[in-house]
Amino acid sequence: MFLSLPRAATALAVGLATVVATAVSPAAAHTRSWRDISPAESNGTVLFDVESAGGATWAVGRHSDTTTRTFTPVAMRWTGTGWQAPPQPADEGHLDDLAIGAPDEVWAVGTRFETAGESDGEQARALLQHWNGTAWSEVALPFPEGADDTSLSAVDVDARGSVWAFGGYADAAGQYVPALFRGDAHGGGAWTRLPANTGLNWVSQLEAGPGGVVHAIGDGISRFDGTSWTKQSLPPALDGALFDGIEMRTTNDVWAVGHIRDENLWRRPVVVRYDGRAWRTVRTPAETGQLYDITFDGSGRPVIVGETQDPAVNPAGNYVLTTGPQGLLTRTEDPPGAGFLYGAATDAAGRVWTVGGASGAEGGVSPAAYAGIRR
Repeated sequence: MFLSLPRAATALAVGLATVVATAVSPAAAHTRSWRDISPAESNGTVLFDVESAGGATWAVGRHSDTTTRTFTPVAMRWTGTGWQAPPQPADEGHLDDLAIGAPDEVWAVGTRFETAGESDGEQARALLQHWNGTAWSEVALPFPEGADDTSLSAVDVDARGSVWAFGGYADAAGQYVPALFRGDAHGGGAWTRLPANTGLNWVSQLEAGPGGVVHAIGDGISRFDGTSWTKQSLPPALDGALFDGIEMRTTNDVWAVGHIRDENLWRRPVVVRYDGRAWRTVRTPAETGQLYDITFDGSGRPVIVGETQDPAVNPAGNYVLTTGPQGLLTRTEDPPGAGFLYGAATDAAGRVWTVGGASGAEGGVSPAAYAGIRR
């Protein structure tokens, strides 16, 4: 999940071709009840992802304060009554993505900062960490010898318990090389480096499905069949779209969300859906919004979260799309206290969780962490 900072994309005019107008099921035309469960005393903190599985719910992000440290990683566990933040293995850095295989098999990726030397300042390194039910520990990945500027941006756990992590490094010539790793779910297992030539310039999230099939999203969508990657064909009007969230409901029902630059709206929300044959556009409101994550509630309806920086759309900054009375995606929900929203998940009880920053952002920076839940 990323903050609301401009990224390179082609500005396109309003108007999307190949629109699926009835791709989702109708829902009641009313705002559902959200409850603010934001962590206490979280000024300077923002949460980028939330996941819930096996009765465990975690959220990750970063914290900044007035010390000389740039950021400190944050990982919070929901106890049933509040958030608990166990000690982190890295003193400086941030966590961007999260995956849960079981209550004692939780994984998070991001960046740690290390002091490179008196004259070189801080150096960023890939950070992969594992929760074993008691404590967090850092896990080393088999980057090639001599790899520099290592990074990790995405992690997922598949149904078999395999862990997938995506990142990259700089080779001896200083060229960026993508990297994909797979390991077993039991912390000390061997890791394998797999082909990572997705055809994308960057990857924001992975979705590991049945049979070793993995989808990667970023400046496009790519599919890994266990051997090689195939960049997916999207509707031509989405050339330049950027994606931050993906959800695979079945092999032939995959959703991805993001945004596209728009000459009139600045950023327009984008939702696409794969039906087993092709990726098609799902109609979204023609208003300023950027989408970061998608989940499905206990009734099977999509809940898509993000942000808007247009006060006429929502002065609080949060942007939530769900299905309206005609079965189209619409903005009818406004979680109290929420600002920009970066992550969403559904637990076994069908409750939807979302995290991000609290309302009241200045200059695109939220004042504190936000977490919300709805049935």
